[in-house]
This record gives sequence, structure tokens and C-alpha cells, in this order.
Amino acid sequence: MSEDGVTFKIQSLFYQGAYGSAIALASSNTSGSPSSEPTLTRLLYAARSHIASNNPRGALSLLPADVASSSAAARSVRALAAFVEARSQGDVSGADENLAELRETLDDAVVGDPSGQTIRVCAATAMALDDDPIGALETLGIGTASSREIECIALGVHILLSQHRADLAEKEYQAARTWADDSLLIQLIEAYIGLHTGGRSAQQAYYVYDELAQNPEHAGKDASVNPLVGKGVAQLVLGQRNEATQVLADAEKLDPNNVDMLANSAVLASYSASPAGYFGRLEQLRRVAPSHALVTSADEAAQAFDSAFVKHQEAQAAL
Repeated sequence: MSEDGVTFKIQSLFYQGAYGSAIALASSNTSGSPSSEPTLTRLLYAARSHIASNNPRGALSLLPADVASSSAAARSVRALAAFVEARSQGDVSGADENLAELRETLDDAVVGDPSGQTIRVCAATAMALDDDPIGALETLGIGTASSREIECIALGVHILLSQHRADLAEKEYQAARTWADDSLLIQLIEAYIGLHTGGRSAQQAYYVYDELAQNPEHAGKDASVNPLVGKGVAQLVLGQRNEATQVLADAEKLDPNNVDMLANSAVLASYSASPAGYFGRLEQLRRVAPSHALVTSADEAAQAFDSAFVKHQEAQAAL
């Protein structure tokens, strides 16, 4: 495989959420100097895969300070890893310092330069995690449907969907299609929007994920897990619960600790007549990702119920 071919494959694995495969392929193809562009690009995707896998320490080990000092993109990825690690440890001041560093690196983010795109995505990711979606969208250049940086658009669409602005997400997607219609990320953006809006768009999302899941090169590997989960979620949105159950089970066989698989399996189980399946899945998710939104929202609901029950008991006793 050519140098460009290896880098493209690592990038594609990262986009599909096959972080373990992306890290492994990058590790076996980064024998050159970190200062060389191909090697550094692969290291950055591997480090970002570690961050996405909730392993910021792995990213920091790949990008020591001496390597990061020579590249603004590497500094931004390293700062994002440090930010995520500080947040996980409850280090508020440390996280604030890392976020400030990420904002500073934006001065080196040249529009149209791949390293500039990486810098913007890292800074915007931290801003979004810090409950600043507006700042994140501004950093990504989202809002005018004029950005030509596909990773910025993909992250921007995620943020817009989280803010229930599917209309603006669709606008960004349609504009990007005019110049990046063959991009893997464009297909995934279309699928993200389809899962959010439902209906015929969810059917198209199913087709996207089904095609990715059937890639023979990824059969039986972690690269097919996220496409399988996406396919199962699309089937759930389309009301095909039995089919969704089977597809999510196939994903579980490949990666029983996949967070997205567990979360969506819990949601699917909530439709069953017995609550045992839902609570069982929720506990599995809690063990793997205790701070997952589904876990925290379930805990908040349980606490609210317990509080209301106590108040009811006290009111009854006062009668």
C-alpha cells in the first residue's frame, strides 16, 4: 500500500469510529521521523483515536512535548488530550488552562490548511464539552454554509443536532455536498441527520451504515462495529425492533464493551414489556462509561422520583 493509501485508511478508520484499528495501523506505519508530514498526520489520527476512546493518557504518550513543540496541530491535539484528562480527574483549573491553550493555538489555524482544520476541531471539541456550543460553532466556521473543511462541518453538524437545529445541519450538509459528495464524512453526515430527523431520511441512514457494515475488508473486526450500531439505530428509528435487536447483538459479539452499542441496546430494551433488560443494559453501560449521558439522566430521574416519594410519604404522615 502506498504512503498516501496508508494515511487515507487510517483516516477512514478514525471517521468510522474504529479507533483500535486506526491506532494499530498507525503504530505499524509510523517508523519515520515525527517531523515528516505523513508520520505526523498518522500520529495525530492515532492520538485523536485515543482521546475518542477516553484514553487521553495514550494520546499524550504518542505526542510528547518535544514532538508537539514543532507543530501547532500536534500542540492542539496534546492540549485537547490534557483537557479531557483534567476534566476526568475533576481538575477544573487544569482544564481551564488547557482550554486557554487551545484558544491560543487558533492563531495558527490557517483556513484551507489541514493542520488548521485539526486545530479548529480540537478547540471546538473542548468548547463543546465545556458547554459553549456557540463558541464551538463560531470556531468551526459554521453558520454561513461556506466552510470547505469537512471535519469542521462534521463536528458542526453534530453540535447543531445536539441543539435541535436539524434545519441548520441540513443546510451545512447540502452546501458541503456541492464540493465533497464522494467523501466518507459526507455520507456519515447524511446518516447523522437521517437518524435525528427520522422518516425517509432514516431509511437513507440505514443504507449508508449497511454498506459500510458489509465492507468485506472490515468483516469480523472493530471497524464494522460502529456501522452495525448505526444500522441497528436506523432500524430502531424505522420501527424495526426485531431487526435492530439482531444487528446490535452482532455488534456486541465483536465488541461487548462498545459504549454506543450498550447505550442503544438499553434504549431498545426500554421498549420491551420487562424492565429487567433495560436496567441490565444500563448497569453494563455504567461499568464501561459511568458518566455517559444515558446513565446520568437515569440517575437524575431516579433521584427525582425518590425525592418525590419521600415528600409524598411525609405529606401522608402529616394527615
